[in-house]
Amino acid sequence: MEIRFQPALLQEVIDSFVEKTEREGDPTYYKEFHELADPIYEKFSLDDREAEFKKLYQYLFGTWGFSDIVRDAFDEFPQLKERIGIVLIKGVLKEDQEGVDILRKWGSVEQDLAKQFEDKGLKGVGIKLIPRRFYDPALTRYCRHELMHIADILDETFGYDPDTKVGQNPGEETLILHRYRVLWCLHIDSRLLREGKESMLTREDRFKEFRSWYRKIPPAQLKSVFEGLWQADQLTHAELVEMATDTLRVMDRALDVEGGELPEVQNKVMLMPGFPCPLCRFPTYSWVEDLENKLEKHVLDFIRDNHPGWDTEFGACDRCVEVYKLRADGVM
Repeated sequence: MEIRFQPALLQEVIDSFVEKTEREGDPTYYKEFHELADPIYEKFSLDDREAEFKKLYQYLFGTWGFSDIVRDAFDEFPQLKERIGIVLIKGVLKEDQEGVDILRKWGSVEQDLAKQFEDKGLKGVGIKLIPRRFYDPALTRYCRHELMHIADILDETFGYDPDTKVGQNPGEETLILHRYRVLWCLHIDSRLLREGKESMLTREDRFKEFRSWYRKIPPAQLKSVFEGLWQADQLTHAELVEMATDTLRVMDRALDVEGGELPEVQNKVMLMPGFPCPLCRFPTYSWVEDLENKLEKHVLDFIRDNHPGWDTEFGACDRCVEVYKLRADGVM
């Protein structure tokens, strides 16, 4: 199995790590970097420097142990190493862009790369990470969690279909995809903990996350539904899509948990900061809650007319709320 790191990611990781450690009072990495980097300016012409710096970043990325973290994570999944031909790891800017998928879904270049290995009966897999993830103490947990996603993707019984279409409009699609991710991550962390391994998030945090995306479920039933999902031995891609699309299908999973172990949590609904607004699809940190009481009926009807499938439970960012109030009143 071959693991390739995007050159731009290597540079981002090394540069940000050097800056971080120096800022925190440890000049070791800063000195080592400049001992190797400064001579490049002296010995090589402008045209040749790019290639030399590329070699330097590759060398430091390996020497400082960043590549080993990812490679070691695969040691926990020997079955993946046998089925995967290539893993391409590239950098992204934001956490909500991180994730894994079949490499052919990334673009034509990656598709051609993956095809070279698929012809040999092997898979191509892509992993997207933010640069600071590489010096995050939680990286091992994160890699283990993401490799479980890959294991599911390659498991025929899971039935992963990267071409699945969901939702009737962009807002509904965004909601379903986020719910799908929440359910899948919950299922993975529950299995990891049952195997005695450290999960990405705790059970309590997964419950809070689940609650925030299924606000139609009555509070008294939330624990029962969550427990049914948490104890599930194996959920399939189709089942996750169905539950992400239809709240009633999630409620079918409820178990009797009288005297359950989940701790007391706040009943206040959370609209997750940084997640996309279902109307404009831009990430927002300024959600408007309780829209049923804050907006007049004609404004709500106007939004529903322009976004079939949307309802107040999905929320909206403050900018969209103001824009649609003006548009509904004929100002815009």
